[in-house]
Amino acid sequence: MVLMMWQLSWPEEIMKRKSIMLKRILAFFVLMQLTIACFSEDVHQKNKVFTVGVTSFEYAPHYFMDGDRFSGFGRDVLDLFAKKSGYEFKYQPRPYVRMVKELLTGEIDFQYPDNPNWLTEQKNGHTLFYSNGVIQYIDGIIRWRSNFGKPLSTVKRIAMPRGWTPTNYLPQVRRGELIIEEEDQVGAVIDMLLHNRVDGSYLNIDVANYYLESHKIFGQIGFDPSLPYQFSQYSLSSILHPKIIKEFNQFLIDSAAEIQQIKVKYKFRFDTDPIKKRK
Repeated sequence: MVLMMWQLSWPEEIMKRKSIMLKRILAFFVLMQLTIACFSEDVHQKNKVFTVGVTSFEYAPHYFMDGDRFSGFGRDVLDLFAKKSGYEFKYQPRPYVRMVKELLTGEIDFQYPDNPNWLTEQKNGHTLFYSNGVIQYIDGIIRWRSNFGKPLSTVKRIAMPRGWTPTNYLPQVRRGELIIEEEDQVGAVIDMLLHNRVDGSYLNIDVANYYLESHKIFGQIGFDPSLPYQFSQYSLSSILHPKIIKEFNQFLIDSAAEIQQIKVKYKFRFDTDPIKKRK
């Protein structure tokens, strides 16, 4: 009888030992993950040098490109944050699509500018952290002022930077009612309009305004808010450094007056939604 009881309890003893062993293995892996996380955080605290992917496409006054040198509003704001936080940012100009790929693979620490609505298919499945808006912007159509207020049906062909997606005009494009001409430089996009090859140029309105003023093209061309436009914001993004994104958000609050001075320096005028402004 005693032997029978021992024989029945032996499998239970094996299962009990296996359970204990599995719990120990699980605890070990949890401990390892915590150790790695703590180590990574420690490295983060010691590492003050970070790479920031920036687009190699010049888009003044948001950003200028002189060779590989990145400057302009975005650079001034990021440098101010780095200086106040004790960080060093190394800027790496990239074509936009390549920059996003390197952000997603962790080859760069941050990306500027970025927006949750840009390249959503490529970003799908990745956890990105976006800052609050560094600056708001309007993407819309500039055209001859003599055409202001005319209906969208009068716009048959527009020029825009290569690789852009004119979200507000996709229905017209799909129906064949609107033709898109892509160019590699802001100047080429605007020249298409100046030479009447298109009915309008789709650009960031501050960028278009800066170009027109820099080239002393005044008066006859401007932003027509009666046509569809996109009002959104530029953000700093990261996969690797959510804590620094939080720090940057606080910086945007604490340094709002200084950031406003930088906006004035670069003559930003279109960082408010025209429709809401009129209300």
